[in-house]
Amino acid sequence: MLSNGRVSVGTTATAIDGVHNQYAHIILHNDDNTDAVYIGGPGVTTANGLVLQKEQTFEIGLGPLEQLYAVSTKTGHSISFLRHTI
Repeated sequence: MLSNGRVSVGTTATAIDGVHNQYAHIILHNDDNTDAVYIGGPGVTTANGLVLQKEQTFEIGLGPLEQLYAVSTKTGHSISFLRHTI
């Protein structure tokens, strides 16, 4: 099953697409053309997250009940996602 959407990220960790009971492959795109966004678990910060540069795309596999989060140095930072649940 495919799901997609856009999430507005701010200066606190924001969940990307909720929790699912199945394995999934997720593709993220940093829609911002000036700033990076940082991705990781619920404790992600701009100091410890994986950097997703402006307009960069990233792919990751997620296990059941795993959730991906993002944070930015500004409010209103847009991220698009496409999730393929296996």
